[in-house]
Amino acid sequence: MAKLFRLAVTSIDNPDVDDRSEVIDRCVKAIAEAGKRGADLVLLPEEPDIIAGGTYGVYPLEDHPAFVRFRDQAAKSKVGVIATLSVKVEDRHANTAFLLDRKGKVVGLYRKKHPAPSEEMILTEPVIPGEPFPVFEFEGVTLGIATCMDIHFPEMFRIYGLKGADLVCVPTMYLDYTGDMLESIEKARAIDSQMYLAVSRYITRPFLAGKNMGYAKVIAPDGRIICSTAHRAGVAIAEFDPKWRMEFWGEGYEGNMRFMFDVIRRPDLYGDLTKPRDIERDVEDD
Repeated sequence: MAKLFRLAVTSIDNPDVDDRSEVIDRCVKAIAEAGKRGADLVLLPEEPDIIAGGTYGVYPLEDHPAFVRFRDQAAKSKVGVIATLSVKVEDRHANTAFLLDRKGKVVGLYRKKHPAPSEEMILTEPVIPGEPFPVFEFEGVTLGIATCMDIHFPEMFRIYGLKGADLVCVPTMYLDYTGDMLESIEKARAIDSQMYLAVSRYITRPFLAGKNMGYAKVIAPDGRIICSTAHRAGVAIAEFDPKWRMEFWGEGYEGNMRFMFDVIRRPDLYGDLTKPRDIERDVEDD
């Protein structure tokens, strides 16, 4: 029997008030709870330092007070952690995701590649030159990280799939009036690349249209939501075989959908995807 992986996703309370300073405390408590409940890895939402009222890019990663607290709690609870913070990089700042092992050691770094509106000044150059979408090994699981706005760009998820990712973790603070659009996109990313996809985000209670929706979740390669926090604060844990792929109902293709997709894909036809688009000219033509 394949070894089952226990992944915790978190919905962190983000009250609709001026003082949100307790957000970091809530993240630390979520790490502790995930460890107590036997999770292997816990995913936190995007940039809790900024949500808590912090300033962009004040600290290098290792000196960031929130990083120190997350690192120490990971080691204390003996659980891996994926989180993001606004990190100082020379004279700029980057929305930086990091993977900690059970001892609190950094074993993976990723910088958000697709800035959201108002976030255009962040540093998006990869941590390792020439490796914009790295995958990391965590206790037998090959995983990638995507941050918030990244969810709208399927190309990077296909790259993760082609690199053999079993799981992509998405720390986010994104909003959606009903949740239908984002949930449809999240499921598509999991299905198209035949991997698990995990999302953690904030919740403003009671959930209303246009507010932080919570609903942290894990989606399987067949599009099923196998665990969620619903529209509530809390920690949900999914237990699954990270190597499972949706079965292919026909003959051949090793019996699974990922292999079929990788065989049938036509990279010789996709050149237009890599051509820069002249946005100014497009606007003038309109």
